[in-house]
Amino acid sequence: MTSNEENTKDKITKAEATTITDHEDEEFTVVDVSSSSDTNEVTSSIPSSQHTEEDTIMIQHSKENEDKNNETKEEHVDSSSNRTTTTVTAATTTTTIMNPSPDIDTTLTEISNVWEETTTVPTLTTPTLTVTEATSDPWKDERLHKQHDEDTDYEHVEDDNEKEAADSIEPVIDASVKNSPPILDTETSHRKGFQNANDMDEILDLTISGRLPDWLIGEHYTIGPGIYDVKYLRKVEIDGEIQHASSYFTFGHWFDALPLVNRFDINGARNTISYRNRLPNKRLIEKIRDHHGYTPPHPASVFKTNSNQSVLSKFMKSNVKASKPDAEICGARILPSIPGVVGRLFAQNSAKHIQELDPFDLKPTRIFTWDEINPAFKGYSSCPNGQFDAQTGEYINFTMEVGYQSSQYHFFSISDRDPRGTVIASIAAPTAYINSFSITPKYIIFALFPMIANSGGMKFTWNESILDSFSFAPNESTMFYVISREKKALIAVFRTSSCFAFHHVNAFEDLEQRGNNVHVDMICYSDDTIAHQLSTGSLRHPETMTPSRLASSEVRRYTLVNIEEEHLAFLANQSPLPGVGGNSTGGFSGRFASTVGNLFRNNKNKSIPNAAAAATGGDDGKISSYSWIPLATYELIVQPSLELPHINPHYNMHKYNYMYSLGFSAASSIMDGQVWNSIVKTNVNDKSIVASWHQENCYPSEAIFIPRPLDGSHVQHQEDDGVLVSVVMDSARGMSFLLILDAITLHVLATADLGTLVPVSFAHGTYRLRN
Repeated sequence: MTSNEENTKDKITKAEATTITDHEDEEFTVVDVSSSSDTNEVTSSIPSSQHTEEDTIMIQHSKENEDKNNETKEEHVDSSSNRTTTTVTAATTTTTIMNPSPDIDTTLTEISNVWEETTTVPTLTTPTLTVTEATSDPWKDERLHKQHDEDTDYEHVEDDNEKEAADSIEPVIDASVKNSPPILDTETSHRKGFQNANDMDEILDLTISGRLPDWLIGEHYTIGPGIYDVKYLRKVEIDGEIQHASSYFTFGHWFDALPLVNRFDINGARNTISYRNRLPNKRLIEKIRDHHGYTPPHPASVFKTNSNQSVLSKFMKSNVKASKPDAEICGARILPSIPGVVGRLFAQNSAKHIQELDPFDLKPTRIFTWDEINPAFKGYSSCPNGQFDAQTGEYINFTMEVGYQSSQYHFFSISDRDPRGTVIASIAAPTAYINSFSITPKYIIFALFPMIANSGGMKFTWNESILDSFSFAPNESTMFYVISREKKALIAVFRTSSCFAFHHVNAFEDLEQRGNNVHVDMICYSDDTIAHQLSTGSLRHPETMTPSRLASSEVRRYTLVNIEEEHLAFLANQSPLPGVGGNSTGGFSGRFASTVGNLFRNNKNKSIPNAAAAATGGDDGKISSYSWIPLATYELIVQPSLELPHINPHYNMHKYNYMYSLGFSAASSIMDGQVWNSIVKTNVNDKSIVASWHQENCYPSEAIFIPRPLDGSHVQHQEDDGVLVSVVMDSARGMSFLLILDAITLHVLATADLGTLVPVSFAHGTYRLRN
């Protein structure tokens, strides 16, 4: 080692020591950024156990040379993430050569800076060279390193230069983007859509390709994953000295990531779209960084995430109510309003929390729970997909109060006329995971799938994740509970074979049968495999998905026949159980109540019979006790695997023709590890695919139907007269765009590049049209 190298080594500070580790420490590894084009490319692919003192000096010398040549090469260095970039034309070949020594004259070829205002196409950023735990490192595929370190806006920078660089990282839309040749990436899979996102402090005017309908004037809001990974520093011992190494806390499921809220101000008459977004949980990001993990504060906080915290932390932090508006994760649905509640924008989670957001800058302003509106709406969780009755102005939802033998589901309505709300009915049923339900003008249809709480609901009440607290019982029945909105009581129960569903499509009454028959359309799976496949690990590394293909779904139409007649059979075979208030509805007969309440769980020795066995009577004495429960039959509407259904909202609770959803292209439908990459229009009555939209290497989020508003004549437009709006992730270009389709033909009306990558979302957006 030369004297020059020794002097350089002495200058290495403890902060810089976060980029190295001792060769004897096998617990840590260096993040591999071999696909990156920065100056850390060579050394970052070397395992930490192979780093020597010479390697450390080589990294330091390279950094010093970059600083000296900064002005002459017109390079722009983001010191918070050690990225070195410059602007070049699309024809320039990007190559980076590691300079191992200041004595070796090596020239770095210029590479494109994705954040400069003169850039033409934004691409993905690269992570820093860091020491991280092998079990926490989310980047084991070298092709993914371009997108990882998107949370740099929230890093603790230590000098003024780093702060200036962090503040300058903002996506910029340049007018030349439209006319410049695109820079395509060889990595075109969906995995780019499951990385961290950046938020912005300014409103961007987007460049539109195409023409918006003149009547499309209003705001479009979406919500979805924003932050999957939070980087934090932890202390490690290296050569007898305490150093800092960076690690990552990763939310383990698509549904768990800290949300990103997007707002699009659309003016069809002017053919303009402005865009802004925000990460509403910045306070929570800092807490996760400080505590090196996230302790779920209440049941249903996370779907499947390892908290990286001790059991004791759950006792210390268990709290149903969040103290700060930005300290609660609400990323399942966004609503423009809730009847009876003051506010203009709300986000919900799978627990019972509602976060009010400023409709303009998207800042969280308030957090509240349903039982704060009315103490009768008590329970640990509620449904994130409540239903709105446009005829009565009611918003209907339920809360689940977990008990020892069963749970009480309190269905309630709230409206502008009754802002305090009213309990419609409370029913006793097994503790289960429920994501949606349906309503008709006369009934509430509550489908309870056999995804039942383990250990009598104890794990759930102790704030464990949903997938750790519930198990699917394939031998059990799926139950349909029918609640009369007029009588405010449970009036009938139907059963069918076991299945699982995230979403109901619609429910409507058969008017030819005087409303006594009800049709319920759902997107069903044979079991809960799909819930496990949507983990962060499987989506980022599809080769590890089990099974190798995403579970296929079926669009089923269940028919509940002669509800009023079955009500008489229900009354003859059930006896009231203790409930809540005068509207409480008990369970069934003693045998059914004890079996359902105690045994309709993951119990191998005792369980209720499945629907097929119950229909035949069977040999078991218990089976005959279910013969009075009518069967709910179903027909298959369409075979292709679809998800995230949407219909014309004017046809909710009524017979309808068209459903819009996400699906697979012909090529991807037979490939392993693929996710939905098409938008599909289905005619549910003739059971046919009417039209579809697909663009190579693009992955849409939920396609929201916005109907054409009524004109002065008040003549009802045809059902599919409107537009579909979706945020689409273009993996080849490394950015997202807003897509507007003609809902009749699914032809493209307009697109608008966002200049940044918005992660793919499974959550539900909304819109508000202006007159």
